[in-house]
Amino acid sequence: MNDRVMQFRVGVMVLATAIIAGILIVLFGDLPSLVQRTYPLRMNFSDARGVTSGTPVRKNGILVGRVKDVALDEKGGVNVVADIDSAVPIYRDEEARITGSLLGDAEISLVPGIIQTPRQKLAENEVIQGGISRNPFEVFASLEPKLGSALESLVLASDSVSKLSANLDRLLLNGENEDRFRQLVQKTESALENFSLAMTNINAVVGNAAAREEILDTISALPEVIADLKSTVKGIGTTVDAADRNLRNLEGLTRPLGERGGEMVAQIDRTIGRLDGVLQQASQFTKALSESEGTIGKLVRDPKVYDELSEAVSNVNHLTRELRPIVDDVRVFTDKIARHPEQLGVRGALDRRPPGVK
Repeated sequence: MNDRVMQFRVGVMVLATAIIAGILIVLFGDLPSLVQRTYPLRMNFSDARGVTSGTPVRKNGILVGRVKDVALDEKGGVNVVADIDSAVPIYRDEEARITGSLLGDAEISLVPGIIQTPRQKLAENEVIQGGISRNPFEVFASLEPKLGSALESLVLASDSVSKLSANLDRLLLNGENEDRFRQLVQKTESALENFSLAMTNINAVVGNAAAREEILDTISALPEVIADLKSTVKGIGTTVDAADRNLRNLEGLTRPLGERGGEMVAQIDRTIGRLDGVLQQASQFTKALSESEGTIGKLVRDPKVYDELSEAVSNVNHLTRELRPIVDDVRVFTDKIARHPEQLGVRGALDRRPPGVK
Protein backbone atom coordinates (compact mmCIF):
# COMPACT_ATOMS: atom_id res chain seq x y z
CA MET A 1 0.00 0.00 0.00
CA ASN A 2 1.50 3.25 -1.12
CA ASP A 3 1.51 6.47 0.88
CA ARG A 4 -1.13 8.09 -1.20
CA VAL A 5 -3.79 5.55 -0.35
CA MET A 6 -2.79 5.77 3.33
CA GLN A 7 -3.19 9.52 3.32
CA PHE A 8 -6.61 9.22 1.65
CA ARG A 9 -7.83 6.82 4.30
CA VAL A 10 -6.54 9.02 7.09
CA GLY A 11 -8.28 12.03 5.54
CA VAL A 12 -11.57 10.09 5.29
CA MET A 13 -11.28 9.10 9.00
CA VAL A 14 -10.58 12.70 10.03
CA LEU A 15 -13.50 13.97 8.00
CA ALA A 16 -15.85 11.34 9.44
CA THR A 17 -14.64 12.15 12.96
CA ALA A 18 -15.26 15.86 12.37
CA ILE A 19 -18.74 15.19 11.04
CA ILE A 20 -19.61 12.97 14.01
CA ALA A 21 -18.22 15.56 16.45
CA GLY A 22 -20.28 18.28 14.78
CA ILE A 23 -23.43 16.17 15.05
CA LEU A 24 -22.77 15.52 18.75
CA ILE A 25 -22.15 19.21 19.37
CA VAL A 26 -25.39 20.09 17.59
CA LEU A 27 -27.37 17.56 19.63
CA PHE A 28 -25.84 18.02 23.09
CA GLY A 29 -23.82 21.21 23.02
CA ASP A 30 -24.49 24.96 22.99
CA LEU A 31 -24.42 25.31 19.27
CA PRO A 32 -28.19 25.78 18.95
CA SER A 33 -27.90 28.95 20.99
CA LEU A 34 -25.68 30.34 18.29
CA VAL A 35 -28.24 29.75 15.59
CA GLN A 36 -31.46 30.20 17.62
CA ARG A 37 -32.54 33.47 19.33
CA THR A 38 -33.16 33.54 23.11
CA TYR A 39 -34.32 36.06 25.72
CA PRO A 40 -33.35 36.34 29.42
CA LEU A 41 -35.64 35.06 32.19
CA ARG A 42 -34.94 36.48 35.67
CA MET A 43 -35.83 34.37 38.70
CA ASN A 44 -35.32 34.81 42.44
CA PHE A 45 -34.99 31.92 44.90
CA SER A 46 -34.49 31.84 48.63
CA ASP A 47 -32.18 28.84 48.15
CA ALA A 48 -30.69 27.78 44.79
CA ARG A 49 -28.91 24.65 45.94
CA GLY A 50 -27.45 22.67 42.99
CA VAL A 51 -28.20 25.40 40.41
CA THR A 52 -25.16 26.39 38.32
CA SER A 53 -24.46 27.82 34.92
CA GLY A 54 -25.88 25.39 32.35
CA THR A 55 -28.62 23.97 34.61
CA PRO A 56 -31.53 23.01 32.34
CA VAL A 57 -34.83 24.89 32.46
CA ARG A 58 -37.86 22.79 31.53
CA LYS A 59 -41.49 23.62 30.87
CA ASN A 60 -43.99 20.75 30.93
CA GLY A 61 -41.01 18.41 30.89
CA ILE A 62 -39.47 19.93 27.70
CA LEU A 63 -36.09 21.67 27.69
CA VAL A 64 -36.70 25.34 26.89
CA GLY A 65 -33.45 26.93 28.08
CA ARG A 66 -30.45 26.84 30.37
CA VAL A 67 -29.21 28.88 33.31
CA LYS A 68 -26.79 31.60 32.28
CA ASP A 69 -25.86 33.31 35.56
CA VAL A 70 -26.29 32.69 39.29
CA ALA A 71 -25.61 35.49 41.81
CA LEU A 72 -26.48 36.40 45.38
CA ASP A 73 -29.11 39.11 45.90
CA GLU A 74 -28.25 42.04 48.20
CA LYS A 75 -31.75 41.91 49.72
CA GLY A 76 -31.50 38.20 50.36
CA GLY A 77 -31.92 35.14 48.21
CA VAL A 78 -30.33 34.15 44.90
CA ASN A 79 -30.85 35.79 41.50
CA VAL A 80 -30.86 33.34 38.59
CA VAL A 81 -30.82 34.40 34.92
CA ALA A 82 -31.64 31.82 32.21
CA ASP A 83 -31.70 32.01 28.44
CA ILE A 84 -35.10 30.88 27.13
CA ASP A 85 -35.90 30.01 23.54
CA SER A 86 -37.66 32.92 21.86
CA ALA A 87 -40.41 30.60 20.60
CA VAL A 88 -41.42 29.67 24.17
CA PRO A 89 -43.60 32.28 25.99
CA ILE A 90 -43.47 32.62 29.78
CA TYR A 91 -46.64 33.83 31.57
CA ARG A 92 -47.07 35.66 34.86
CA ASP A 93 -49.12 32.87 36.41
CA GLU A 94 -46.24 30.38 36.07
CA GLU A 95 -43.92 29.49 38.95
CA ALA A 96 -40.27 28.40 38.89
CA ARG A 97 -39.33 25.44 41.11
CA ILE A 98 -35.97 23.82 41.67
CA THR A 99 -36.20 20.04 41.62
CA GLY A 100 -33.40 17.59 42.33
CA SER A 101 -32.80 13.93 41.75
CA LEU A 102 -31.40 11.34 44.15
CA LEU A 103 -27.97 11.84 42.59
CA GLY A 104 -27.99 15.58 43.37
CA ASP A 105 -28.59 16.89 39.84
CA ALA A 106 -30.80 20.03 39.86
CA GLU A 107 -33.06 21.52 37.24
CA ILE A 108 -35.61 24.35 37.10
CA SER A 109 -39.18 23.53 36.16
CA LEU A 110 -41.71 26.15 35.08
CA VAL A 111 -45.09 24.97 36.42
CA PRO A 112 -48.44 26.76 35.94
CA GLY A 113 -50.01 28.35 39.00
CA ILE A 114 -53.47 29.92 39.20
CA ILE A 115 -54.29 30.43 35.55
CA GLN A 116 -55.56 33.91 34.77
CA THR A 117 -57.89 34.64 31.86
CA PRO A 118 -56.66 36.14 29.61
CA ARG A 119 -53.11 35.04 30.28
CA GLN A 120 -50.49 37.81 30.40
CA LYS A 121 -46.94 37.35 29.17
CA LEU A 122 -44.03 38.16 31.44
CA ALA A 123 -42.49 41.59 30.91
CA GLU A 124 -38.85 41.96 29.85
CA ASN A 125 -37.37 42.92 33.25
CA GLU A 126 -39.97 41.20 35.43
CA VAL A 127 -38.73 38.71 38.03
CA ILE A 128 -40.40 35.40 38.85
CA GLN A 129 -40.37 34.32 42.50
CA GLY A 130 -39.34 30.69 42.67
CA GLY A 131 -39.54 27.88 45.19
CA ILE A 132 -37.74 24.64 46.04
CA SER A 133 -39.08 21.11 45.78
CA ARG A 134 -37.09 19.13 48.33
CA ASN A 135 -35.76 15.69 47.51
CA PRO A 136 -36.85 12.58 49.47
CA PHE A 137 -33.72 12.60 51.66
CA GLU A 138 -34.39 16.16 52.82
CA VAL A 139 -38.03 15.37 53.44
CA PHE A 140 -37.07 12.34 55.51
CA ALA A 141 -34.48 14.39 57.40
CA SER A 142 -37.09 17.04 58.23
CA LEU A 143 -39.55 14.37 59.34
CA GLU A 144 -37.06 12.62 61.61
CA PRO A 145 -37.71 14.86 64.70
CA LYS A 146 -41.44 14.57 64.19
CA LEU A 147 -41.18 10.80 63.83
CA GLY A 148 -39.19 10.69 67.07
CA SER A 149 -41.83 12.68 68.96
CA ALA A 150 -44.56 10.51 67.37
CA LEU A 151 -42.80 7.36 68.55
CA GLU A 152 -42.47 8.80 72.05
CA SER A 153 -46.19 9.66 72.04
CA LEU A 154 -46.95 6.12 70.87
CA VAL A 155 -44.87 4.67 73.70
CA LEU A 156 -46.68 6.90 76.23
CA ALA A 157 -50.04 5.86 74.76
CA SER A 158 -49.11 2.18 75.06
CA ASP A 159 -48.08 2.73 78.69
CA SER A 160 -51.40 4.47 79.37
CA VAL A 161 -53.28 1.57 77.76
CA SER A 162 -51.34 -0.89 79.90
CA LYS A 163 -52.19 1.07 83.06
CA LEU A 164 -55.84 1.24 82.02
CA SER A 165 -56.00 -2.51 81.42
CA ALA A 166 -54.34 -3.17 84.80
CA ASN A 167 -56.86 -0.88 86.53
CA LEU A 168 -59.72 -2.65 84.77
CA ASP A 169 -58.35 -6.01 85.87
CA ARG A 170 -58.17 -4.85 89.49
CA LEU A 171 -61.66 -3.35 89.21
CA LEU A 172 -63.27 -6.45 87.75
CA LEU A 173 -61.37 -9.10 89.74
CA ASN A 174 -62.20 -7.47 93.11
CA GLY A 175 -65.41 -8.93 94.66
CA GLU A 176 -66.90 -5.67 95.90
CA ASN A 177 -66.13 -3.88 92.67
CA GLU A 178 -67.64 -6.76 90.74
CA ASP A 179 -70.90 -6.40 92.68
CA ARG A 180 -70.91 -2.64 92.02
CA PHE A 181 -70.25 -3.29 88.37
CA ARG A 182 -73.20 -5.71 88.22
CA GLN A 183 -75.43 -3.14 89.94
CA LEU A 184 -74.26 -0.53 87.43
CA VAL A 185 -75.10 -2.91 84.57
CA GLN A 186 -78.53 -3.60 86.07
CA LYS A 187 -79.24 0.13 86.48
CA THR A 188 -78.13 0.69 82.90
CA GLU A 189 -80.48 -2.06 81.69
CA SER A 190 -83.33 -0.54 83.73
CA ALA A 191 -82.62 2.91 82.30
CA LEU A 192 -82.59 1.50 78.78
CA GLU A 193 -85.92 -0.28 79.42
CA ASN A 194 -87.45 2.97 80.72
CA PHE A 195 -86.11 4.82 77.70
CA SER A 196 -87.56 2.16 75.40
CA LEU A 197 -90.93 2.43 77.20
CA ALA A 198 -90.88 6.22 76.87
CA MET A 199 -90.07 5.97 73.17
CA THR A 200 -92.92 3.46 72.78
CA ASN A 201 -95.34 5.88 74.44
CA ILE A 202 -94.09 8.72 72.25
CA ASN A 203 -94.51 6.50 69.19
CA ALA A 204 -98.05 5.63 70.34
CA VAL A 205 -98.90 9.32 70.66
CA VAL A 206 -97.21 10.41 67.45
CA GLY A 207 -98.44 7.33 65.57
CA ASN A 208 -102.05 8.24 66.25
CA ALA A 209 -103.39 10.12 63.23
CA ALA A 210 -105.75 12.35 65.27
CA ALA A 211 -103.05 13.24 67.80
CA ARG A 212 -100.59 13.92 64.98
CA GLU A 213 -103.11 16.23 63.29
CA GLU A 214 -103.71 18.05 66.57
CA ILE A 215 -99.97 18.49 67.05
CA LEU A 216 -99.63 19.79 63.49
CA ASP A 217 -102.56 22.18 64.03
CA THR A 218 -100.97 23.41 67.24
CA ILE A 219 -97.64 23.95 65.50
CA SER A 220 -99.34 25.75 62.58
CA ALA A 221 -101.18 27.99 65.06
CA LEU A 222 -97.95 28.99 66.78
CA PRO A 223 -97.21 31.88 64.32
CA GLU A 224 -100.64 33.44 65.03
CA VAL A 225 -100.11 33.05 68.77
CA ILE A 226 -96.67 34.64 68.46
CA ALA A 227 -98.16 37.49 66.38
CA ASP A 228 -100.86 38.06 69.03
CA LEU A 229 -98.22 37.97 71.71
CA LYS A 230 -96.17 40.55 69.79
CA SER A 231 -99.22 42.83 69.41
CA THR A 232 -99.99 42.40 73.13
CA VAL A 233 -96.44 43.27 74.05
CA LYS A 234 -96.64 46.28 71.72
CA GLY A 235 -99.88 47.38 73.41
CA ILE A 236 -98.25 46.97 76.81
CA GLY A 237 -95.38 49.11 75.59
CA THR A 238 -97.84 51.78 74.41
CA THR A 239 -99.61 51.68 77.77
CA VAL A 240 -96.32 51.97 79.61
CA ASP A 241 -95.40 54.96 77.43
CA ALA A 242 -98.76 56.63 78.20
CA ALA A 243 -98.28 55.94 81.92
CA ASP A 244 -94.81 57.39 81.69
CA ARG A 245 -96.17 60.54 80.03
CA ASN A 246 -98.89 60.84 82.70
CA LEU A 247 -96.31 60.45 85.44
CA ARG A 248 -94.16 63.13 83.82
CA ASN A 249 -97.22 65.43 83.59
CA LEU A 250 -98.08 64.67 87.23
CA GLU A 251 -94.49 65.39 88.13
CA GLY A 252 -94.75 68.72 86.31
CA LEU A 253 -97.90 69.45 88.33
CA THR A 254 -96.53 68.40 91.70
CA ARG A 255 -93.10 69.99 91.28
CA PRO A 256 -94.46 73.59 91.58
CA LEU A 257 -96.57 72.44 94.53
CA GLY A 258 -93.49 71.00 96.17
CA GLU A 259 -91.47 74.13 95.42
CA ARG A 260 -94.21 76.45 96.82
CA GLY A 261 -95.26 74.09 99.59
CA GLY A 262 -94.05 76.34 102.45
CA GLU A 263 -95.72 79.43 101.02
CA MET A 264 -98.98 77.56 100.38
CA VAL A 265 -98.99 76.11 103.91
CA ALA A 266 -98.44 79.62 105.30
CA GLN A 267 -101.35 80.96 103.20
CA ILE A 268 -103.57 78.10 104.31
CA ASP A 269 -102.57 78.82 107.91
CA ARG A 270 -103.52 82.51 107.51
CA THR A 271 -106.79 81.58 105.82
CA ILE A 272 -107.65 79.21 108.64
CA GLY A 273 -106.85 82.01 111.14
CA ARG A 274 -109.16 84.38 109.31
CA LEU A 275 -111.85 81.71 109.11
CA ASP A 276 -111.44 81.17 112.83
CA GLY A 277 -112.00 84.93 113.43
CA VAL A 278 -115.07 84.92 111.20
CA LEU A 279 -116.43 81.91 113.04
CA GLN A 280 -115.81 83.65 116.38
CA GLN A 281 -117.68 86.73 115.14
CA ALA A 282 -120.50 84.53 113.87
CA SER A 283 -120.54 82.84 117.28
CA GLN A 284 -120.78 86.22 119.03
CA PHE A 285 -123.55 87.27 116.61
CA THR A 286 -125.54 84.13 117.27
CA LYS A 287 -124.92 84.55 120.99
CA ALA A 288 -126.27 88.14 120.77
CA LEU A 289 -129.28 86.81 118.91
CA SER A 290 -129.85 84.19 121.55
CA GLU A 291 -129.75 86.77 124.38
CA SER A 292 -133.11 88.48 125.00
CA GLU A 293 -131.68 91.70 126.47
CA GLY A 294 -129.84 92.80 123.32
CA THR A 295 -131.37 94.97 120.62
CA ILE A 296 -131.47 92.21 118.06
CA GLY A 297 -132.59 89.76 120.71
CA LYS A 298 -135.44 92.02 121.75
CA LEU A 299 -136.33 92.48 118.08
CA VAL A 300 -136.49 88.76 117.64
CA ARG A 301 -137.99 87.77 121.03
CA ASP A 302 -140.13 90.77 122.22
CA PRO A 303 -143.51 90.85 120.38
CA LYS A 304 -144.16 94.42 121.49
CA VAL A 305 -141.11 95.68 119.66
CA TYR A 306 -142.22 93.77 116.61
CA ASP A 307 -145.73 95.28 116.82
CA GLU A 308 -144.36 98.79 117.24
CA LEU A 309 -142.03 98.25 114.30
CA SER A 310 -144.94 96.96 112.26
CA GLU A 311 -147.10 99.98 113.24
CA ALA A 312 -144.28 102.38 112.25
CA VAL A 313 -143.98 100.71 108.89
CA SER A 314 -147.76 101.00 108.46
CA ASN A 315 -147.64 104.69 109.33
CA VAL A 316 -144.87 105.25 106.81
CA ASN A 317 -146.95 103.53 104.15
CA HIS A 318 -150.00 105.71 105.05
CA LEU A 319 -147.92 108.88 104.97
CA THR A 320 -146.51 107.85 101.58
CA ARG A 321 -150.03 107.44 100.16
CA GLU A 322 -151.06 110.86 101.45
CA LEU A 323 -147.94 112.54 100.08
CA ARG A 324 -148.32 111.05 96.62
CA PRO A 325 -151.00 113.66 95.40
CA ILE A 326 -148.89 116.50 96.74
CA VAL A 327 -145.89 115.13 94.91
CA ASP A 328 -147.97 114.83 91.75
CA ASP A 329 -149.14 118.49 92.10
CA VAL A 330 -145.55 119.62 92.62
CA ARG A 331 -144.52 117.70 89.53
CA VAL A 332 -147.30 119.35 87.51
CA PHE A 333 -146.42 122.80 88.88
CA THR A 334 -142.77 122.39 88.01
CA ASP A 335 -143.72 121.20 84.57
CA LYS A 336 -145.89 124.30 84.03
CA ILE A 337 -143.12 126.59 85.19
CA ALA A 338 -140.75 124.81 82.87
CA ARG A 339 -143.15 125.34 79.96
CA HIS A 340 -144.29 128.96 80.84
CA PRO A 341 -141.67 130.59 83.02
CA GLU A 342 -143.32 134.03 82.42
CA GLN A 343 -146.08 133.10 84.86
CA LEU A 344 -143.71 133.67 87.76
CA GLY A 345 -143.70 137.49 87.00
CA VAL A 346 -146.38 140.24 87.39
CA ARG A 347 -147.71 139.56 83.97
CA GLY A 348 -148.28 136.05 84.93
CA ALA A 349 -150.15 137.05 88.06
CA LEU A 350 -152.42 139.46 86.12
CA ASP A 351 -153.00 137.06 83.29
CA ARG A 352 -155.70 134.74 84.44
CA ARG A 353 -155.99 132.67 81.37
CA PRO A 354 -156.37 129.10 82.16
CA PRO A 355 -153.11 127.32 81.90
CA GLY A 356 -152.59 124.76 79.31
CA VAL A 357 -153.37 121.27 80.24
CA LYS A 358 -150.45 118.99 80.22
